[in-house]
Amino acid sequence: MKDEVFSGLVALLEERFHEMDSDITVKLADSDMEYVALKARIDEQERKFPFIEKVLEGKDELRLTAEQHAGFAEYMRVTNEAENIERMNLYLSGHHDCFAYLKKIGLL
Repeated sequence: MKDEVFSGLVALLEERFHEMDSDITVKLADSDMEYVALKARIDEQERKFPFIEKVLEGKDELRLTAEQHAGFAEYMRVTNEAENIERMNLYLSGHHDCFAYLKKIGLL
């Protein structure tokens, strides 16, 4: 019985993950100035270096200039920073939910 309840909870969380992830990115865009600046920098790099989309799709052979290579490296660095903020907020949200659940069932 416990395994069925746990697997049901896991399935529910998997089903809701994209919604929770979206909620967090919306919250960050509204409240975290560092995150907003990183996302703006990502957009700026994508406009300045349109080849980035082709690199990410991986369909064509490309040759990059030194400037393009540096721009792509910066794009990846900034993208990783933004994703780290998103992951940290998902992690903290999970802890918050865990503590709320433990409190609700009387273990805290």
